[in-house]
Amino acid sequence: MKKNFSYRLFGRSKGRGKSIKITNKALKIKIKKIDPSRYNIIDIGSGYGESTLEIAKNDNKKFVIACEKFIDGINKIAENNLHYSLRNISIFHGNVHQLLDEYCPNRSISEIWILFPDPWPKKRHSKRRLINVSFFNKIEQYLKEDGIIHIASDSKLYISEILNSVYQVKKDFKWINQNKEGWNYMNLAMPKTKYFQKALEKGLNPFYLKLMKL
Repeated sequence: MKKNFSYRLFGRSKGRGKSIKITNKALKIKIKKIDPSRYNIIDIGSGYGESTLEIAKNDNKKFVIACEKFIDGINKIAENNLHYSLRNISIFHGNVHQLLDEYCPNRSISEIWILFPDPWPKKRHSKRRLINVSFFNKIEQYLKEDGIIHIASDSKLYISEILNSVYQVKKDFKWINQNKEGWNYMNLAMPKTKYFQKALEKGLNPFYLKLMKL
């Protein structure tokens, strides 16, 4: 890796950012290494950890890594976990590309969750969107065989763009929920995050995509 290389931080551009440092509670669950023999899940842009904690609570045999760029989000996940004392979660402060490159062996991840990523709706910001062909090509090497990607968004433009990318990588990934009923995030047993609630307040019906690595 080049010494002067810096990772871009993809995610919501506004919101958290008041905390100055990561708390001791958060440091205790900071990621150390990833064991490929485990059922590992990465929750990208985990925010305050609603999805991370729900996934971890539902199955203690699944190890969930919350990947979040905002320190406030990292600290909140650790604080909220005090109510559950879950031992199958860890946190990573930074960009998912850095997490993959520095902590994840090839074929070590079973699932990737990307719930309501920033759609960066302005055309001049389109290159900041996380999910594209290059992203799929990268995560392919880290996902285990039959690994699953969960994606949710309330942006029709972004979903359309993502599906276009999926078509271009169809030799590596299969779109599982192609039936119309399976697209409706609201009717599925999925984490109801803050951005899901915001979508409902705006009268939007979020889309859900489920992909499997071939």
